[in-house]
Amino acid sequence: MIVEIKPLDTLFFRDGKPFSRGEETWADGVFPPYPSVLYGALRTLFISNHAEPFSETSIKKSAEIKIKSIQYHIPYGNYLPMPLDLAEEKGKKAEKKNREGDSKEYEVLSLSLHHTKGLVSSYSCDAVLMPPNGITVEAVENGLMHLDDLKQYLNTPETSFKIRRLEDFAQAEPKIGIGRDNFTNAASKALLYRVGMRRASEFEILINFEWPENENLLQQQSFFSKLGAENKIVTMGISLKGFNVHPNDVQLQPNRFKLYLSTPAIFENGWEPDLSKHGVQAKLVAAAVGKPVNIGGFDIKKGKPKTMYKAVPAGSVYFYETSESPESIKEKLFGKAISEKMPEQGPGEPGFADQGFGIAYIGNWEPNK
Repeated sequence: MIVEIKPLDTLFFRDGKPFSRGEETWADGVFPPYPSVLYGALRTLFISNHAEPFSETSIKKSAEIKIKSIQYHIPYGNYLPMPLDLAEEKGKKAEKKNREGDSKEYEVLSLSLHHTKGLVSSYSCDAVLMPPNGITVEAVENGLMHLDDLKQYLNTPETSFKIRRLEDFAQAEPKIGIGRDNFTNAASKALLYRVGMRRASEFEILINFEWPENENLLQQQSFFSKLGAENKIVTMGISLKGFNVHPNDVQLQPNRFKLYLSTPAIFENGWEPDLSKHGVQAKLVAAAVGKPVNIGGFDIKKGKPKTMYKAVPAGSVYFYETSESPESIKEKLFGKAISEKMPEQGPGEPGFADQGFGIAYIGNWEPNK
């Protein structure tokens, strides 16, 4: 089942930084929201529409929900986060910048692998990613890649691609406020604050997920709901914007593959996934991993904050060599959530993979010649 979420107002989702009353004045947000936020919205939807709303039965059954994919819809189609082994040329000419700004489409370049033999470094992999000769590049934040371009990226070693930027469709709209005294309604001292809201009028979130067996609760095509901080209003409903990236879309070559993460991932080894837990034997050759993001939250049932984890950001890419067949690699990893379940997520509780963390896609890469 596919559900789409369309914001009707500004939205704000907290990051992992503390925001204590009277101590912190600046609250940065994250956008799009992490999979755990969307998973919580789906569980709430399930529980509230169940035959026994908010009963122990409905709460327990809602933990059977599994997110299969998260994508984003803008006026140009369906998108996923840009792979992080792509970068933008630094110092583009003003004419090109203006042209890209008008079209809201930006050119990025592929980084290629170069072996680190002879280099002294704490870097543990055999190769690093470098830009084309004579070109200086810079990282792109919040890049989005169309599904058709992503399929091409996974199949062929193209040197350049076109992407969109999140900021063109979900503009930052900071909100400044001040706390008030509950009795006098006057402004309280030291309670001025700023939160980083987003106005995403041209941005929709698409969630492909599995309901618990034999449940069919979504009878309405669209309905109102609350999401994020300050209970802002969105519409939720069954989506007609079908999407998929199928294993047959990629003709995987033997001996090597790259693994692209479309959502943040949490691993026991920090930034590196352990593919042996998924039945895959492969050697990590290189990686393009962004800055870690903090994944936490608040456990309503236990009445305390959840354990905070550092997650690999969406768009991270890993390059592997393997002796396994391409068919076996795709069967075990393509479109699968590879995040690992942590000890405090006990029996019956959904793991990070169930919540949609670490959804992976497999593609080809060519060694530097």
